[in-house]
Amino acid sequence: MSVSLSTAEETNFEGVAASRDGSETPNTASSGSSNERIRRYKWNGLTTAEERETAKALRVARELRKSSSIVNKYNEERMELKRQLEEENERKYKAKELQKKEMLLKWSKKLDKSSFLIDQVAESERIDEEQRVKLEEEARRAKLFEERKQKIKTEIILKALAESNDLEQLRQEKRLIQEEEKRLRIQQGLEKRGAADKRAEKMREMQEERRRKNEQQFMQQRNRLAMQQAEEERRREAILMKMQMKYGEIPGEPKIVAPGGRNDRM
Repeated sequence: MSVSLSTAEETNFEGVAASRDGSETPNTASSGSSNERIRRYKWNGLTTAEERETAKALRVARELRKSSSIVNKYNEERMELKRQLEEENERKYKAKELQKKEMLLKWSKKLDKSSFLIDQVAESERIDEEQRVKLEEEARRAKLFEERKQKIKTEIILKALAESNDLEQLRQEKRLIQEEEKRLRIQQGLEKRGAADKRAEKMREMQEERRRKNEQQFMQQRNRLAMQQAEEERRREAILMKMQMKYGEIPGEPKIVAPGGRNDRM
């Protein structure tokens, strides 16, 4: 209906322009309907040139209205398509999150009674027990060292009281006591250093194992993320290609070329 009205208005404008240029035929001049159409666009005080300019301005306004209606229709279709795409992406995201939660719940239930976790607990208990035994052994050795030291001092004192006149023997006994104490301190320090080195080595091994496992998990997560991004990019390109085949090139989006080197459009 709008096409026929636009065609009729264009015919009227052409008739008016032709009559004002002096190119009308006798039949057209004698036609009452044509004169009526011409008089529709005449106003008091306007010349023929002004009437032509007025008709041209009206024609331009009509074309602008048609163009604006086409642009508005295209924008409405574009916004509707954008809304549909956003709803589809939201639905996929929610479905993916739900699937992820279900998978985590499933694996958490499977790993509740995992032998791996049981072994980890046993390993932790074993390490704690070894640490407790080492501390008890060090305390026992320190106690023996103190008892032996006190015993040596007591013996020295008794010998000194028994042989108060033998100063050289006392000095020798003192040197022996000092040497024995020094040897015991060195031995105790070496034992502590060896135990500390063993503990540090074991901690380094455990840290290295945890780091290696974390690196493996990171690589697996990065590979899964890259695959997901590639899949999303392929889906997006497929959707854009379908849209371009149906609606033509979309502003703000890259032009997707179909396989074969050409862009097919409906």
